Amino acid sequence: MPIDVKTLSDIRLNNLIANHRSKKATENPIYLDALRENEMRHGRGFDFDKSFAIIRTAAKERRFISYKDLSDASGAQWNQVHYSVGGHLWRLVEYAHRKNWPMLSAIVVNKNNTDTGAMEPETLKGFVAAAKSLGYPVLDDEAFLREQQELVFAWAEVDD
Repeated sequence: MPIDVKTLSDIRLNNLIANHRSKKATENPIYLDALRENEMRHGRGFDFDKSFAIIRTAAKERRFISYKDLSDASGAQWNQVHYSVGGHLWRLVEYAHRKNWPMLSAIVVNKNNTDTGAMEPETLKGFVAAAKSLGYPVLDDEAFLREQQELVFAWAEVDD
């Protein structure tokens, strides 16, 4: 009988995630379900589905969005969630990676960069660190960012 992650306690859910990571079984669909459920419970105001929706919409329109746009889509108050946006984006990126999607956070940038898609140096550093932790080879940070941005735009056009 399949496990319904929605019925698991937080402890059991976290154990399920940890066990899959330790066994390198992160491609298992139950792992993805557990990641998603954990984020839904502990997203600190962010909503996985709403984040995916706004990213997909922006990507289909080949535009960049701000971190605040992401919080607004979830109905969260920016002043209450701005410290947790990095963790939320990491969990979105890991989930997307396990589904063989590009790094969705590539099109989420500071408000003053939504016209260009540029990332601030510290943000780019974190983006590249996340990429490397997932096994992406990164030789040129800026080129990798642009490549991922194009992949996100292409992903939105074909994946439903």
